[in-house]
Amino acid sequence: MHARKIDSFEALIEQDKKAAKILIELAQNVEPVKIEGRNIAIFGLTSTGKSTLVNSLMGKKVAATGRGETTTEIQAYPREQFTIWDVPGRNDETFHMTMEYISISFFKGLTIRLITIQCTVKESSSTMKFLDELGLDYDIIVNKFDTVDEDERDIFREQIHREIRELGLKNVNKVFFVSAKHQQMFPDWITMVDYLTNAQ
Repeated sequence: MHARKIDSFEALIEQDKKAAKILIELAQNVEPVKIEGRNIAIFGLTSTGKSTLVNSLMGKKVAATGRGETTTEIQAYPREQFTIWDVPGRNDETFHMTMEYISISFFKGLTIRLITIQCTVKESSSTMKFLDELGLDYDIIVNKFDTVDEDERDIFREQIHREIRELGLKNVNKVFFVSAKHQQMFPDWITMVDYLTNAQ
């Protein structure tokens, strides 16, 4: 019998519930790192537009953009109101959950955790479920919303909210449907910026 590749939090639970429980217990006992000011981290898989989102929020190009993997290490971009942390994306979602890569204390020390998706919540559901287990809130940014046909956008919005319910995600705070390239196309952009600037 071949060992199954563990490439998500759900797969870890299915493969070894005891190991998953130990991981969660260890993570729950970790103290949050103390980071001064408002700190917002953007997570998500490769090519979900994280770096473009960073540039739009900063009001200038500070992060490399392009097809494939453009961010290879965590980068901090300070603004007067907050600091944005651009976290590298990977197509293997477990990458976001390894303690060698992102310290659990970093997760806990953040003011706001943003998870970018493009087509489905399932792209990053393991990360979301892991945050649920830690009792940490997070927001979902559905980026590249301009690529959805106009007559299909309402259906797509409902699909995303239905997936959140069906996956049993507990700590989703807000969901924004935006285009980092064309910010003015959707009112959620202004709502999101106001939230990032003023949310406690």
